[in-house]
Amino acid sequence: MAKGYFSVSGWSTQSEVSLEAGEVIGIGEPEYPRLIIPLEVALRPEERDGKIKVYSLLWLQSGLYIGDTKIGDSFPQPIAEYSWPDVRSRRITMEIPLDFYRLKRIEERRQDDIRFQLLGFALVAEHPSSSPNEQQEHRRDVEGFAAAQFEIYFDIPQSHWVGEILPGLGYGRFELIEVPIPEGIVPEIFHKALQELKEAQRYFIQGDYDKAVAHCRNVVDLIPRTYLPNDKRPFGPKIQEFLGQYLPFISGSKRKFLETMVNSVWGTCSDAVHPQTDSVSPSNYFNRADAEAIRLVTTALIAYVGKLLKQRESGQ
Repeated sequence: MAKGYFSVSGWSTQSEVSLEAGEVIGIGEPEYPRLIIPLEVALRPEERDGKIKVYSLLWLQSGLYIGDTKIGDSFPQPIAEYSWPDVRSRRITMEIPLDFYRLKRIEERRQDDIRFQLLGFALVAEHPSSSPNEQQEHRRDVEGFAAAQFEIYFDIPQSHWVGEILPGLGYGRFELIEVPIPEGIVPEIFHKALQELKEAQRYFIQGDYDKAVAHCRNVVDLIPRTYLPNDKRPFGPKIQEFLGQYLPFISGSKRKFLETMVNSVWGTCSDAVHPQTDSVSPSNYFNRADAEAIRLVTTALIAYVGKLLKQRESGQ
């Protein structure tokens, strides 16, 4: 069990905060992932100068960290009971909202087990001091308010994180692909590509799958057209020229893979611009599954090309 102690207005106290790493769970799945951290809080009276100082916990919030990286803040927790009747611990649940990107950053830093830091901030009420011989009961008279804080370091085993927490957060059920915008080359190509992808998404939602696919064709067309604006050759030779001039370090099977994929997407998407008229209605050539797959492949391709151009720019 991991433990920490409250400090009230800078004074170290014996008031404990503890948690069991095995009780930490993930809920919400991909739509609304949250990390649930149950805390056991025991706010204990303190003896100062022969007097007993009693506190009440009114409000609690905490931040979750990995090293120096902040993962997120919990929702503030107002405490229903105004004062603590005794020193028995009370369970308070910290609920920390997450998202895909923060989960991805956690996974990038995690090797096996993962160490977190929970840094808590609280508002407490300070009740009038009493002598040790006086019976301690509920105190509703308040002489002031004070800030309190605590910190706990705790390790979540890899087996619990991978087997219990990540499935509850929905991690691994979908993947977001980042489209980098390389600076110093021709960044507008990627701004335009992102706009075309947004248009593809808009038409996809509207159910116009042919237009969605047509905008994916515009995405791959931007690669040679921007870098080789005066090249009037067909798409295939322009892609070969682009690879030779701007990505010469890509060779062998990797070059063949990239060239084949770009040409394949271009050729398939061209059917949305110049529909086939053999056995399929020209206005409804692509269905939802087609458009969804083509959007994913197109996004992955433009992201891949962007990363390669960034490598070229940095000389790595």
